Amino acid sequence: MEHAIRIFLITSCLLFSTVYAQSVRLLAELGKKDIHIAAHRGVHTQYPENSIPAILEAISLGVSIVEIDVRSTKDGVLLVMHDATVDRTTTGKGTVSNLTYADIQKLYLRETPHGSASPYQVPTLQEVLRICKGKIIVDIDFKEENKKYIANAFDLIAAENMVDEVLFFLYDHQDMKHVYSLHPTITLFPRARNRKDLNAILKSKLTSVVHIDASFENVEHLKKLKDQGVILWMNSLGDIDKQALRQGNRVYELFLKEYPYIKIIQTDYPALWTKMLGSENK
Repeated sequence: MEHAIRIFLITSCLLFSTVYAQSVRLLAELGKKDIHIAAHRGVHTQYPENSIPAILEAISLGVSIVEIDVRSTKDGVLLVMHDATVDRTTTGKGTVSNLTYADIQKLYLRETPHGSASPYQVPTLQEVLRICKGKIIVDIDFKEENKKYIANAFDLIAAENMVDEVLFFLYDHQDMKHVYSLHPTITLFPRARNRKDLNAILKSKLTSVVHIDASFENVEHLKKLKDQGVILWMNSLGDIDKQALRQGNRVYELFLKEYPYIKIIQTDYPALWTKMLGSENK
């Protein structure tokens, strides 16, 4: 029976991928569960954000996706770093794009923002891809302002044979056509800020994975999209996560009832979500 279900999921993804330009294997992986949890910057409540230990902890928890941020050094090395400067998260100071990789290697990540130094250094995108390969999907939030480095990132993803294990986030869906042309088999993951954006994204036939937010109100329409294979992502990070930390599972249960069309949930507390979902989502 389980084998038959797997065949059905893969076949469905194959049919869907003839319409949308995405990784068939990635869609098949996302088809295995009704709800997927994405760890925002790794498990950054236990380890420095975007650090190797934070990512390894996400893998250990068994969540489906780890979200990381990417920037480039002055000499073109792609790093996993959220901010434009190293001031908040490391023992150094300065703008990432003005520092060489050799400069970055001298720094240590802070345990917490502006906190004490940890023993961990800033990882490169290559290091993270190699750690995650075969273990967890990587959602790349490309923070680097110089967009020429997107091509470098795609080349690295392909070289590391991670094309089927990466989601590439886009803040502006209008960038999809250009970014798609750089590597048509890497799955794009744009944000829709309203119904018009969502319709434009799906009409493009370039992806079926879309980031939305609580401002979307047409529940029945969104449920139909989910039934058709559209994969909708929403964040619980922020107020929802903080409420769940104080009040318990009921907060997340209400979240799922309010947004029954959501398939991927990004959170600052992946352990809370995995505990709540328990064996039902395995």
